[in-house]
Amino acid sequence: MYAALLVGGKEALAALPNIEVVTLLVAVCAYVWGPAVVFPAVNVFIAVDMAIWGVNTWIISYFIHWNTVALGFWLLSKIRFRHRAAQVVVVDCAAVTLTALFGVLTSFVDVLVGYTGEGFFVDAENLFARFAAMYAAGVSFFVTQMVCNAVLFAVAFLPLVKLNGKARLRLTDG
Repeated sequence: MYAALLVGGKEALAALPNIEVVTLLVAVCAYVWGPAVVFPAVNVFIAVDMAIWGVNTWIISYFIHWNTVALGFWLLSKIRFRHRAAQVVVVDCAAVTLTALFGVLTSFVDVLVGYTGEGFFVDAENLFARFAAMYAAGVSFFVTQMVCNAVLFAVAFLPLVKLNGKARLRLTDG
């Protein structure tokens, strides 16, 4: 069910450049449901995306990034916050940081690894110059994604955690 939510959320917003809910949904799933649910959901999401969009270098970035988001928010779920405001700030900072790192990761993978119909290949020639150009070209998209996640997490993360927590209690106790 969570994999379908990830795919549906991504596709519903596909027309809007780098406005996304996948980070929020992965984070909520990891925070409430834990590794047994979030890691299969993330990897099914990636597999379905490959079926829709084909294979290319983005799958490397996706496997690293979405699993890192899942791990990071599962670990954050282990922290007990005394104040709701502190929790919002920490979660928001984590989301924005992970989103910023996504831009670095995708730029690095896209300049280091190539893909043809015959498979992947590595090209490390002029790596740092190509990385700088690729990253600079994507900065406006990365910033849009970071701002989107800063707002989404500040507004929606805790209400979605509460809602998912209630659903989890119903499913496990009922």
